[in-house]
Amino acid sequence: MVTLAMTLLVLFLSSLMVFQSSAGLLFEIRTGNNLVSQSKAMEAARGGVEHALAWLASGAVSSTALASAGNWSNDGSGPSGNNQQASSSLFGSAVSAQSIGSYSVAVSLWRNAATPNTLEIRATASGDASASIRQKVQLGTLTTTTTTPVTLNLASFAPIVVEGSLGDCGKKKSCITGNPSVTAGDSGVAIMTSASAASNQPGHLSVTGQIQGNAFSGSAWDFVFPDTSKEQMRLESEAQAAAELAAQQAGTSYQRTVYYFDASNIGSIGGQNWHQNIGSPSQPAILVFDSGAGCPKMNGGVVIYGLVYYADSCGKNGWGGATLTGTLVTEDNLSDLTANTQFRGWSASTGSGSISLPPAISTGTSSSLSRKTASWRDF
Repeated sequence: MVTLAMTLLVLFLSSLMVFQSSAGLLFEIRTGNNLVSQSKAMEAARGGVEHALAWLASGAVSSTALASAGNWSNDGSGPSGNNQQASSSLFGSAVSAQSIGSYSVAVSLWRNAATPNTLEIRATASGDASASIRQKVQLGTLTTTTTTPVTLNLASFAPIVVEGSLGDCGKKKSCITGNPSVTAGDSGVAIMTSASAASNQPGHLSVTGQIQGNAFSGSAWDFVFPDTSKEQMRLESEAQAAAELAAQQAGTSYQRTVYYFDASNIGSIGGQNWHQNIGSPSQPAILVFDSGAGCPKMNGGVVIYGLVYYADSCGKNGWGGATLTGTLVTEDNLSDLTANTQFRGWSASTGSGSISLPPAISTGTSSSLSRKTASWRDF
């Protein structure tokens, strides 16, 4: 009897131990499954946040739309004290309702009306488990600078470009004497003026090509250099002058393409003649006499390949014997041309006729998006 009792007791205790072990094992399995499900839910929520971040960063929605109060509705239930939620017209279902694996992910976009440039994304995943993740982002503005190469094509312009008229000295006759000549290049136009064709009096000027009146409006500078300021040209000239000096000191050669003079650096040149040959068929140059530089006369058989610009009233200055292959540009009526000056338009047979100018620099703004440090929340 005692033996039977002991046997039953041992059997009972063994059964109890087996039951306890099985219950513990089942608990561990269930706990493990819960952890796996929770991990999957967390990753699904993370995916929802990352998808929304990528959508914002892609530019799919403009900064203007994000800033518009009409795209936000008041809702005091937002996370982190946010009191406005993005409307469906701004934050559509393609982003707000996602399916990742077996989990449905609801994503919402929030902000506080007092700090509209700080947004918060909230993603909640639902399935075998649930998880919620939040991330704040900061909207900003970036200033971008774009540099665009600029070139001057001499073949696009006539040999003579005048802001005003040519040859008219107010006596219903031309003041152009001597035997100057102008020959059009590839453009077929010998003279371009902002005045009407009837205002031009070529006189003794031998013209081969068309005379085009009303060719442009505004200044001659803006017509020829629409994307280059005088300040840019001055800085380019100074840079090239420094490079030329360095080359001379090093015993090497350097051919400038820009010469700029105004009242600050013209010196005695303004009241004298210009006798320096500049430019070449393969590398034409630009010679600028800006305001205050006066009207140096081109004579003495000087040869220039490129463009010469006068800002001051140099129309009555007259020219001597010079040969300019390219373009003469003046901001005033050109009434006097004397002696045997030759103006020749640029053609393909002369050379490329292309001169590199200072680049055009433009600035713009674009929206930026950055994660706010320490704003990630998964609890």
